Amino acid sequence: MTNDTELLAKAKQLDPAALHALHQQYYEPVARYIKFKVGDPHTVEDLSGEVFVRILEGLKRGQSWRDSPQGWIMGIARNVVVDYYRKRERISEVELNEQVMSASHTDPTQRILIKERLEHLHSALKQLTDEQRDVVLLRFIEGIDINSVAKAINKSPGAVKGLQYRALRALAEIMGDTTAESVAGTHQ
Repeated sequence: MTNDTELLAKAKQLDPAALHALHQQYYEPVARYIKFKVGDPHTVEDLSGEVFVRILEGLKRGQSWRDSPQGWIMGIARNVVVDYYRKRERISEVELNEQVMSASHTDPTQRILIKERLEHLHSALKQLTDEQRDVVLLRFIEGIDINSVAKAINKSPGAVKGLQYRALRALAEIMGDTTAESVAGTHQ
């Protein structure tokens, strides 16, 4: 597919190639986001599949994205996770694991330090509000732009910037360093 407009037009017609292109392009980011929120690999697969079922249902009803499919799809992923936890009536987060670490870090000492830092970060993320955590995951783990994150969480871009700023300040305070605060100024 050459662009989002063409992809949307074909996806609305339920064109198999367009639906396949959507799946190919967005499955990994959706699964990665869900993994951070849920953890269990089987649940991640199930919920990722549910996201794409809802995408198909939305397209059949004439719903879709206006600007970018990324915000629309990640918003669906967020809603699927929220529904999952509503049904379970408890919240849990996946532990950050060594797969997040770069394969280039082969020095055992370096790997241990990185693992400890990631565990500290995971603990700090748990202390944020759900909205702040979603913004951090979508912006910095998935690399989604502010406008798409705003669509995904049903907030204005200004609100997302505020959530991002407060989340990064809170992380810096929790983790006892100013790195996150300096990032807050550069990603607004």
